[in-house]
Amino acid sequence: MENEGRETMGAGRTEFELKFVGAPADLAALPKSRFFSAIAPKDGAWERLSSTYFDTEDGVLAKRGRSLRLREEGADYIQAVKAKGANAASRMEYEVAIAKAEDFPAPVGEEEIDALIEGLIPKLIPVAGTAVDRWAAEIAYRDAKIELAVDLGQAESRDGEGRIFAGPLAEVELELIEGEPAAVFDFARLLTDNAPLRLSGGTKLETALALQDPANPTPKREKDNIDPEMSAADVLGTSLTQIAARLSELQPALIDYRRPEGVHQMRVALRRLRAIERIFRRYVGSDEIARLAARAKLIAGAMGPARDWDVFLEETLPAAQEGAYAPEGLRALKARAEIARAAAWQDAVAAVSGREFTQFLIDVMAAGTLMGWREDAKKSLFRPAREFAPKVLDRALKKARRTAKEAIGAHELAARHPLRIALKKLRYPIQLFRGIYPKTHRKEYMAALSTLQDAFGAVNDAVVAQGLAERAARGEGAGGEGLMRAAGFISGYKAAEAREAAKKIDAAWDAFEKMTPFWRE
Repeated sequence: MENEGRETMGAGRTEFELKFVGAPADLAALPKSRFFSAIAPKDGAWERLSSTYFDTEDGVLAKRGRSLRLREEGADYIQAVKAKGANAASRMEYEVAIAKAEDFPAPVGEEEIDALIEGLIPKLIPVAGTAVDRWAAEIAYRDAKIELAVDLGQAESRDGEGRIFAGPLAEVELELIEGEPAAVFDFARLLTDNAPLRLSGGTKLETALALQDPANPTPKREKDNIDPEMSAADVLGTSLTQIAARLSELQPALIDYRRPEGVHQMRVALRRLRAIERIFRRYVGSDEIARLAARAKLIAGAMGPARDWDVFLEETLPAAQEGAYAPEGLRALKARAEIARAAAWQDAVAAVSGREFTQFLIDVMAAGTLMGWREDAKKSLFRPAREFAPKVLDRALKKARRTAKEAIGAHELAARHPLRIALKKLRYPIQLFRGIYPKTHRKEYMAALSTLQDAFGAVNDAVVAQGLAERAARGEGAGGEGLMRAAGFISGYKAAEAREAAKKIDAAWDAFEKMTPFWRE
């Protein structure tokens, strides 16, 4: 895979790049740091780069995974069209120099892209821009050539009403010029050992557009886009890079904004990594992904208490306070719970703030990109996803049915818990491979599974809430009868909810179990 970074494909090339973000002051100090002086003994050069991004008002290019940029580099104009690549670290880039701005947009030599942009010319408008001072140097590292760049400046975007939103831009980019991508990952680990950086999966355009909604730093996850003819190995690799990118884009929601949804979505992404490892475990000989899953479990565990207290304070207590017989002690219980939540959030933020988490993301991205685990993999991992998926789904469904024989009809709620876990292990592969099957085929089946899981979820939430209420009441300081009465009220209230939810489980299972799995229709 020689010359991976500058591979030419038609009029374009494959750009392989890792990007990191950090505090502007920290990044501004890097070019003169001892570390940079050691790895780039020939001083890098500074230059001013100004870029404008174009799209239609309704974002036609963005919806097709394309971006159109015009960059001023001194007296020159460089037009670039970028498209999503095979994974989160690579993109296709079609670049062409133009004599003057009036010649924009110019053909790039790729028929499909040229036709698309030509048809949009009357509707193209500037939607975002960046102005940065870039320090860049080419370094040699482990038989590879890598461009190391520091960008410091500003990003801005304009909404449909003409309002301009601006914010700082501080990035470090590692672009492979020549050699193997593994060298970029190795250097990234060395870099993050020496600088306080976070991995970033976003583009400068995405950063600029996100400024329009700073109060909502929890972006929606892109749906899995699986081609039925992709090999199962490629599905695994793509999923790993997507998870790394997803985890990195959720960090601001936790660290900078402390939003409850950030913790929730981060835990979802970490569970997804663990689920994917379980799905493919029997097919890969390496323990690389298993070790990543173990790290994911520890990180998710550190964030668990924060998520539990968020649900307790944002959902459980408000609902209880609306009751006609809500005791006065609920206000004091809430105050205790807020103290516990603040402490839990400190642990959650610490788990995703440091060097260890950044290098965890690098390792996940590397596992999905380099796919070293393929060497000792079983042959079935290289079959098309359309052949691989039914066997995985059958196995998960069979286990759920076997578990249900003991769980359904059980009087003790604890006896039903194994079925809840088995259903979660069924849902993850369904979500992973659902893109292979028409929505009309899977919609009814997935809705029935959701109904069943919702009932189990209500039971589990009730158990957690009861435990938290008791912990808050028995916390440090004088408790008093009022606090204990409030905790007892919560326990009784949630116990009633759990009983009602439990009544629905048997009927929901019967309805679900009678359905023909959509992958066998």
